Amino acid sequence: MSDGALEPVGPAPRVELGRLLVVVVLVGVGAGIGGAALTLLLHAIQHLSFGYTEATFLTGVEEASGLRRVVVMTTGGLVVGLGWWALRRYRTVVTVKDGLKNDDPRLPLPTTAIDAVLQVVAVAMGASLGREGAPRQLGAAIGVWIAARAGLTIDQQRTLLACGAGAGLAAVYNVPLGGALFTLEILLVSFAVRDVLAALLTSAIATGVAWAFLSDKPTYIVEPFAITAGLVVFAVLFGPIAGVGSAVFTRLMDFAQRHPPQGWRLPVVTTSVFAGVGLLAVVFPQLLGNGKGPAQLAFDGALALPMFLALVLLKPAATAACLGSGATGGTLTPSLATGAMLGALTGGVWSTFWSGTPIGAFAIVGAAAFLAASHKAPFTAIVLLLEMTQSGNALLVPIIVAVGSAYVVSSLARTPRTSANPVVEPKNDAR
Repeated sequence: MSDGALEPVGPAPRVELGRLLVVVVLVGVGAGIGGAALTLLLHAIQHLSFGYTEATFLTGVEEASGLRRVVVMTTGGLVVGLGWWALRRYRTVVTVKDGLKNDDPRLPLPTTAIDAVLQVVAVAMGASLGREGAPRQLGAAIGVWIAARAGLTIDQQRTLLACGAGAGLAAVYNVPLGGALFTLEILLVSFAVRDVLAALLTSAIATGVAWAFLSDKPTYIVEPFAITAGLVVFAVLFGPIAGVGSAVFTRLMDFAQRHPPQGWRLPVVTTSVFAGVGLLAVVFPQLLGNGKGPAQLAFDGALALPMFLALVLLKPAATAACLGSGATGGTLTPSLATGAMLGALTGGVWSTFWSGTPIGAFAIVGAAAFLAASHKAPFTAIVLLLEMTQSGNALLVPIIVAVGSAYVVSSLARTPRTSANPVVEPKNDAR
């Protein structure tokens, strides 16, 4: 005679499982469509703003006049500043981080969509912010909205919110496994089987859906690299450098967002700051946009070391300035780009002592280590770089070595030490 707890699987559990599967599929489709729509909007505004059609964004910016760069950035700051001022005055923007910890995890879909569009407009017109924030927000809002409409529990809604965010990231960067790991390692901080399956399925579906609208090519085109002894030794030495650098980067971003301008000051500050970044872009056009351009230059080894040094300092400063102005955006790509340029810079110096390794290989190791440490996500960073560059497994050993030491050093650098409190690993956040 059964006690009720060990009843065999019957129709009710099968119905519940079927409903969950349908919701997971719908979340993946919704995140894929949302991510593709935002990407197409991004490209349309970029082409209109800088007057190019076929080339990359960086090429379009470089071919635009210095005056146009300043005018576009100033206009962009005014447009998004007024937009965010109006949105935040009349609506409450709920972030992915808020949704995961609130009793009610739902993100208001219309408000979140408007916020995502404003993020896309800002990045398209040159703001030094990551474009991944918008599809993450929209994917999360779609995911939790579908889950709530399907009558799922609050815990299940939170899971689908996180899965939608990771799927949005996967769709726009063509990184199905990286998007799933972002969900599990950064948002849910869980590798339970049910969470793993949901994250993998939503990210894979979203990526496949996005292929119908976007290219299925990798984010970065790089030549195949071979592992060298010099690269492995470099990775051992570079990890701590990336760890300290990423800790500074993270503190700078946190400080920039601590006291954003409010009310009528918001559009005034965004306009002024965006104009200032536009002025810098007259000399350094690589500063505009999310950082994909300078990262590609680092992977290609296409700049002189003094230029890499200048951009390593100026890119984080431009990103912090944009965030401090009240703009909203991601930090994933700016972090990746900073790491790639730091890797190229230090790798170029290293090559004077131990030659034989292409600059691009140093840049890939640098990008993975810096991203892992700044976002406290070593597994996600490793997979993202492998998927974004499709560089294969040849660099896996130096990447792992650099990522591991960078993560440990950054954790120690960011953790306050007091006599009364032991060192505690900071929790992941959803940037």
